[in-house]
Amino acid sequence: MKRTKEERQALKKLPIQGYCDWHGIAYNKTSSNELRMVDHDSLVVVPKKNLFVWNSKGINGDLVDFIHYYELGKSKSDSKGDALRRQLDYARHVKGEKIDIDKLYQNNTPTRQFNYDAVKRTKETQVAKDYLVNQRQLNPEFVDGLIAQGAIAQGTHYYENDRMNQNPVIFPWKDVNGKIVGADRQGTEQDFEHYQKRGTSKRIEAGSNTHTGFNLGFGQANQTLVLFESPIDLLSYAQQNEQALVQSNATLLSISGTDAKRGATFLQDSFDAKKGDFNKIIVAFDNDKAGFKAADYYDRFKFTNPNTNLPIVAERHVPIKGKDWNEQLKAGVLGFKTLTMTENAKQLDYLEAFTQTPTQQSTVNVSDQQESALPAKHAQAPLQSPNESTQLSGNKKLTKSQRRKANYKKNEAIIKDAMSKVSQFQNDPKALQSLLNFTASEQDFSARNAMIIKLQRPDATLVKGHKQWASEGIRVNKGEKAMRIFAAPVDVLNIIDTNGERIHWNDATTEQKQRAKSKQLETKVLPYYPIQTVFDVRQTNATLEQLPKLVPERPIDLAHDKQPVHLDNAYQTLIRYADNLKVTVYDQGVDEQIAKRTNGQNKSVLVVPKTNTKERAILLDSNLNPAEKVNTLAHALVENNLQNTQTKSKCPPALQQTQKELAHYVMTKHLGITPEAGQDKLSEWTDRLKSLDKQNPGPIMKEALQASNDVKHYLTENLAQGEIKQVKQKQYFRRNKMAELTQSYQNSQRNR
Repeated sequence: MKRTKEERQALKKLPIQGYCDWHGIAYNKTSSNELRMVDHDSLVVVPKKNLFVWNSKGINGDLVDFIHYYELGKSKSDSKGDALRRQLDYARHVKGEKIDIDKLYQNNTPTRQFNYDAVKRTKETQVAKDYLVNQRQLNPEFVDGLIAQGAIAQGTHYYENDRMNQNPVIFPWKDVNGKIVGADRQGTEQDFEHYQKRGTSKRIEAGSNTHTGFNLGFGQANQTLVLFESPIDLLSYAQQNEQALVQSNATLLSISGTDAKRGATFLQDSFDAKKGDFNKIIVAFDNDKAGFKAADYYDRFKFTNPNTNLPIVAERHVPIKGKDWNEQLKAGVLGFKTLTMTENAKQLDYLEAFTQTPTQQSTVNVSDQQESALPAKHAQAPLQSPNESTQLSGNKKLTKSQRRKANYKKNEAIIKDAMSKVSQFQNDPKALQSLLNFTASEQDFSARNAMIIKLQRPDATLVKGHKQWASEGIRVNKGEKAMRIFAAPVDVLNIIDTNGERIHWNDATTEQKQRAKSKQLETKVLPYYPIQTVFDVRQTNATLEQLPKLVPERPIDLAHDKQPVHLDNAYQTLIRYADNLKVTVYDQGVDEQIAKRTNGQNKSVLVVPKTNTKERAILLDSNLNPAEKVNTLAHALVENNLQNTQTKSKCPPALQQTQKELAHYVMTKHLGITPEAGQDKLSEWTDRLKSLDKQNPGPIMKEALQASNDVKHYLTENLAQGEIKQVKQKQYFRRNKMAELTQSYQNSQRNR
């Protein structure tokens, strides 16, 4: 049927935001009033233009395109017929509700008050009960009680997807005064063709007041607030923990998605209406990245009970089995894992870092996590990956020494090719930030190797040698291309030939060795950098469940670890590091000197006497708290290291401030604090680096990163999660001094 111009215009006006609300698609509002989808954070809706942009996929368009790509998940070559039919279903809803689409979402307010009487329901309840008992496996008596109380209801048949659907379950929302101000509608028949992700229809009734959601009270329901993503999860948890909920006077609230702010709004409304005396929040969102990310809201923002002026404690409950509480209920498993919000934040770090890890398992079972173990440092990997063969290996004419040399040159060429692309850190702020974040991680790579890794594989996050992965019971995927880096240096005895060529003793001919013994040829002990092959975690068969024990812990996490003994351990460790550098630290009686030297702007100052630059000192403000002392001293030591390097190098003075800011960014992040460097700052850094013009930016950046790397490595070697650990001698410690090598050589000759 051909539509009139007016009808086509009306369809174009249908708001994407309204469609999301109609279908229960969760989103968060940004500061610019745009909508960012919860399960695809690169998908943004712009209500003002009624268009969307899916940045990660390079897709944009109107409502039909949104339905086509998001809801139906079809490729660009597929027909949009289903999307058009879904749009018409939405249009019928708008028309049936008599919604004025010209006014819809103006000023971000509903067009009308919610009217529960307008939600079509039936007196019969058998379809709703069958769905909850048979499909969701809730207890029949529990469901009967909910129906009798009016806590749930059965809706009438409804028209959607060009067909009539059977009765849904209605979950009415009550505000803090007990008034019904909204509702969820949950479909009761599976239809994976139209609802591929959920399998059933799910939406929020138009006009629902999002200050609340479906909720149930236990006991006096005024002390503990428990938050869920859906009514089904809420009921599943309630059935398994009813007695404990009564004892804790709990209110269970479904926020129909992961907009954690709704829980805070409900909490505030309860206090304003004098209906609650809450002292605890339990975040029981799903055991996945979205759930941990939403729960993190209650770590970043603290809430206080206005009646007692005491902080409201927040904690996380995670199902032992499955992704959500209904999966656990169906599995017949009881209980939950309790996490502090600090532990929730750490788990979120793991998931955000490795979301793209190739695995068929998307759920992290928190109960199976073990403490992270620091990786063995500089474990040597074979020069060639098991998945990479060398054409030289079959060449019978080449000696072992010649093949080793050829192999080394081949791998060295790969590294040189990577370093030739270092200018990308001058041109791409995101690439620069990725490098800084990788350098700040707890992995033990030099600044040079960190750059080499990111230039070969920009998405690298957790990198180890083949043997290191194997020691964790993890296999490198077949056909993966290894990255090459320089391993730790070793001292090697070299023969200097008459043409000036350096020849490793083991590679020398018998004649060359004889001439060296008779001192006809010079010998020297020189550092040699073997080339090591490494792989990113995405190149292995590692699963999300294994990640917590693979990722090394920070030596001290200033954002979350407030234990006085841990902070003192970290501070004393840094004092020892300063002593090794011959830098004296003063943290008492120097406030006036700091104020004079910095005009009261800083809490520390690095003092370098002009007459004797070796007699350096760091002055710290005596009013710093323990965490601030650790942070400030660490940054002062970074500045000391950088200044030493800048004195020896030829870094342009205009770039020295940029080096300092890059080094401080790495140190700040390594200590567990989010660096204050937005897109503008990152762009400013890249612009300054571009001023190098044709000069290689590699050495300049290496100086900056290594300045913080040295402090970072010392902390890692001496601390483990704030505890002092037994210091082991570095594997890369250069033990073979000239005398030792000479003695070894003489002993080998006598043994002959």
